[in-house]
Amino acid sequence: MAADAPLTPGEDPLLELMDRLGAEIGAFIAEKEPDAADLPKVSRSRDLSKADFTVQWSQFCAKRKVNPVAYVSDLASGLQGKIESGDMKGLIVKVAGVGPYLNLFVDRARVFRLTLDAVASRGNKFGHTNAAGGKRVIIEHTSSNPNAPLHIGNLRNVMIGAHLAKMQAACGWDVTQAFYVNDLGAQIGLTALAYSRVYDKIKPYMKIDHWIGAMYAVMNTCQELQTVGVDPGALEDACAAGKEAVEALQAASLAAAAGDEKKVKGIEEYFDIYQDLRERFEPMMVVILEDVRKVGDIKTEAGKLNLAYERQEEWAIKIFRKMVVDCLTGVQQTLSTYGVQHDRFDFESELGWEGSNDKVLEIMKNSDYYVPQTQCNDKGVPQGAYLDMSGFIADQGLKTGKGGYQKEYPPLYVLRPDGSTLYTYRDIVYSFKKAASSDLILNIICSEQELAQQKVSLGMMMMNPEMKGRQYHLSYDLVKLTTGKMSGRRGRYLLADDLYDDLKAVIREKMAAKFKEKGEDVSPELFEQVTHEVSTAAMKYALLSVGCLTQINFDIAKITDFEDASAPFILYNSTRVASVVRKFEAKVGDGKVPALPSLAECDTAQLSDGKEWEILMEYVLPFASMIRDGASPKLPEPPALPQYGTHKVCEFLNGMVRALSGYYGPSGVRILPTDSQLEDGTWDGAQAMHARVHLCKAFKQVIDNGLRLLMIEPLERM
Repeated sequence: MAADAPLTPGEDPLLELMDRLGAEIGAFIAEKEPDAADLPKVSRSRDLSKADFTVQWSQFCAKRKVNPVAYVSDLASGLQGKIESGDMKGLIVKVAGVGPYLNLFVDRARVFRLTLDAVASRGNKFGHTNAAGGKRVIIEHTSSNPNAPLHIGNLRNVMIGAHLAKMQAACGWDVTQAFYVNDLGAQIGLTALAYSRVYDKIKPYMKIDHWIGAMYAVMNTCQELQTVGVDPGALEDACAAGKEAVEALQAASLAAAAGDEKKVKGIEEYFDIYQDLRERFEPMMVVILEDVRKVGDIKTEAGKLNLAYERQEEWAIKIFRKMVVDCLTGVQQTLSTYGVQHDRFDFESELGWEGSNDKVLEIMKNSDYYVPQTQCNDKGVPQGAYLDMSGFIADQGLKTGKGGYQKEYPPLYVLRPDGSTLYTYRDIVYSFKKAASSDLILNIICSEQELAQQKVSLGMMMMNPEMKGRQYHLSYDLVKLTTGKMSGRRGRYLLADDLYDDLKAVIREKMAAKFKEKGEDVSPELFEQVTHEVSTAAMKYALLSVGCLTQINFDIAKITDFEDASAPFILYNSTRVASVVRKFEAKVGDGKVPALPSLAECDTAQLSDGKEWEILMEYVLPFASMIRDGASPKLPEPPALPQYGTHKVCEFLNGMVRALSGYYGPSGVRILPTDSQLEDGTWDGAQAMHARVHLCKAFKQVIDNGLRLLMIEPLERM
């Protein structure tokens, strides 16, 4: 391939460039060793002051039983002779042997031209490759309970899943983002019990998912009060009567529970929770209690409602689906704030309705490792059906202990003693459903669910050996709050919606000060656009800037710092690059400097500053490799998990903008002439300026493409 042939679209430009260098060396070696097909790969030099690229020859020489130092010395001498004689006119312009390493120095002007041309021609697709070849992956993320709003913990799940989807799509995966709607279970039935009694009696006076989340908190509290022997209706009446009535009822309840520590603790806790909820949601609670005080056993009644829904009874479907869809509508509004959109919503209830639960259970029951439910096990108590995971692991000879499955592996319960399915069983059914339309399944889960996810994957392997390595999970640690704790039962969360408002308030104040300092008068529309994008960007960066298993200490002051590693810091420095191009275009418009010629007409040899080459080599050329390494790591033997780098783009962008600050900062390269240089007529730097404007455009394109992988829309000014 000709040295100046354009880099191939859809390929990794760095890998292609290194392959070309390898081919140049290979062509020389082939003159002496026509059968040498195992040449070592070219790699980037770790120290650009010593070489641009390098090749390590130790293994190659070991196979031939020759001294690598002597071989490299002869190779370097021969190659350098070819270069100096003009017989070798490729990208390599100089070589040097250093021990077993052959150091390569390239024609930087040509590499600049090839790279800048690739960036310009591919635009928003620069960095995207077809490495995965269109393989199908389903990424299940978010999947929050459809009876509550999204909180900060959910949002970490959302960001990891949505960002990984962007990265994998950029690597040639056919990506589907799935939301598994857990519309069965005690929490949902409990919430539906309240929802069915109030939705046509009182209009929501808050965002609909917040409204439904508050209903769950109220109903859970009422149920717990019944459990400890307190009538929720009596407590509501006492609250209406005043503090003394509440204290009297609590004292009587504690006296009745004397000797039962669990009940005493529950009374104290849930009296407090009920009053806290009433203070915040009194209009709703008054309406709920009108009906709920008539329900003698809330838990049993909610269970009946759940069962009717599972049995596909039309009246129950109307209640559940309206509540769930209402809640998901509110959740989607929150997701839309952050630019996240799922491709499909899969309802847990429909696995039973469509018969998938029964089909999988029939197969499972034929397994040698299936142990059916019983009303009297060896301890004389009812026991649900389970899969003998330890037996399966032992029989298959799967690794246990360090790097393998835990010893004495716990069973996977799939049915209750009454034969009804457990959520773990339904997770297996859903996994098979996803597997039918994908080559790979990735589930984004909290680290607390890691064992449960491993059991599901192991259960799939037990039923179908071909499922081995088809489903993996990506777990993340919790988000630690700087103030207080979240509690669903108290209806207290650090809500994603509230957090956005808090972030935006801080960003608005800082942006207003910045625009005022620069003397810029921006329209209200632009100010709103900028503050919205910076606010959501700050959240995304905060949740993605560290490895998934690193606990996040959420601090608004830190993530909105324009001087520290943060989204505002990256966006601000990105706009500085845009400002250079904008100022150049203004000078062209004023007739002060010549217009920008095409890249083909530019002299890229003018890009002679070492920092320019470093940024090209460290950030522009490796951009695609960074994405691929983060999004498509090697899939290991289960139970090991692939090491996805969902923090790599943040790390990359932070490093790149810091390098750029040093490049065109006060002590760096001056790209545009000053007015005084233009006025005295001594300036003759048009060629260098034009080359550097093209370079700045490429830098901005790489940053923009990285930001879009983070679901952050680039800004032109800030």
